[in-house]
Amino acid sequence: MASLSDAHSATGGGGTAATARSDLGDFLEQLDLNDDDFADVEIDEDDPEIQESVRWLALARVQTSRSFSPSAFYKDMRAAWNPAQEVRFRLVGPNRFVIQASCLGDWERIMKQGPWLFRNMAVLLCPYDGFNKAEEVEFFHIPIWLQIHKLPDPYCKQNIMEKLLKDAGEILEMRLNGNIRGDYVRVRVRHDIRKPLTKYVNIVRAKERQVYLVRYEKLARFCKFCGLIGHDHKECGLGIHDEKDLKFGDLIYADAPNKPRPEE
Repeated sequence: MASLSDAHSATGGGGTAATARSDLGDFLEQLDLNDDDFADVEIDEDDPEIQESVRWLALARVQTSRSFSPSAFYKDMRAAWNPAQEVRFRLVGPNRFVIQASCLGDWERIMKQGPWLFRNMAVLLCPYDGFNKAEEVEFFHIPIWLQIHKLPDPYCKQNIMEKLLKDAGEILEMRLNGNIRGDYVRVRVRHDIRKPLTKYVNIVRAKERQVYLVRYEKLARFCKFCGLIGHDHKECGLGIHDEKDLKFGDLIYADAPNKPRPEE
């Protein structure tokens, strides 16, 4: 994997990935090659050296359209993950990186203990096989803890949680009992950033609707207008919205909103 200085130089190449693919296609068409013209080299993916090179490999993407310093991302993520051994980074596209841990402990912390934030922006991660084109791999999920407040004990059951949170994301973990920090239950979900955050859940009992507030822990920057993670309401559309239309407010934070660090 390239060094930090190599990652910086990767930003200097002109043209987009789409342009590069188009140029390659034009080049191959001009060559007018037949199968007999190729001297194929067959690779055994089970080769120990290859397996070693792709072990504990992942893709990371910052959910933002803004530009930022890759070196600042490397620095902040190393501080957040606090790895026991080296974690390598390589820039492979706008806001997109290949990362590789050097031990199982660091790998599990990076991949399982999120959500991770960079300047209050969500960092998405997914395992990477090292063979597919990194810039073409799509991933849209982050793990995040949410809280359902004031939910009566009889409703704190796994089957009921699954129904209440069917639109919030795949349930990864539940803490339904023994919460001593407040009158809420905690559920960890795999949230799809293409979907709005869940603001509340509701139950109908004896023909009466009961509504319960949902709050998120360590929540990244999100839009109070559309509820999507990744931008502010003033960046949504024209950015001009009536106050009454901002349906997603600060109540959705389980803790104080994270303040981004100054730009470097």
